[in-house]
Amino acid sequence: MLDKIAKGDDAPDRAGLSLVSVGPRGTVFFWVTADTRYCAVFYAETASASSCSTTPDDVISSVPTLDRLREGDVYSARSAYGLIIAADRETVGSLSCGDELLVVRRVRDIETEDATRTIYGVELDGPTAGTLRAEVVRADGRHTQTLPLGTKADEVTAGHGWHVCA
Repeated sequence: MLDKIAKGDDAPDRAGLSLVSVGPRGTVFFWVTADTRYCAVFYAETASASSCSTTPDDVISSVPTLDRLREGDVYSARSAYGLIIAADRETVGSLSCGDELLVVRRVRDIETEDATRTIYGVELDGPTAGTLRAEVVRADGRHTQTLPLGTKADEVTAGHGWHVCA
C-alpha cells in the first residue's frame, strides 16, 4: 500500500502511517515525511487521493493552541466530512458542534525536546461551517477553546445542505 500512496519525498518517516478513520468506502491515513511535512490520504482499492503540506510543519507553538490541518470530504472514510487537527501543548478532552458532541480519534503524538503536538481525526456530519468548541486540558487545568472551520457560518446559504456549528 505504501508504494501506491506515499513514495519518494512524500514517504512517511520511521513512525509510518497513522490511522485516522476506517469506513466501508475506504481508509484515511496521516503521516509525517522525513522533512517534517504533514500528509493525509483517502485510500480505497479503486482510487486514492493524497496531499502533503508544501513546507515543513515542525514548529510547535510556544503557547497551547488548536490548529486545523486538513478539512473536507476527501479525509473521510465514510460519507461524512473529515477534519484533522493538531493540539500543541494541550490535550483535547471533547469537541462539539453546537450541542452535538463529536467523536475525536487520537491519531499520533509528535514530540520535540520541550513540547508535544497531538494529531486528532474528527468525523463531521457532511460539509460543516462555523466554529467548533473544544474542551482541552493543559498543564494549568481544563479550558474551553474555539476552532473555526474553513467556512464561516455566514458564508453558507440556506438549502445547500451544510451543517452549521454555532
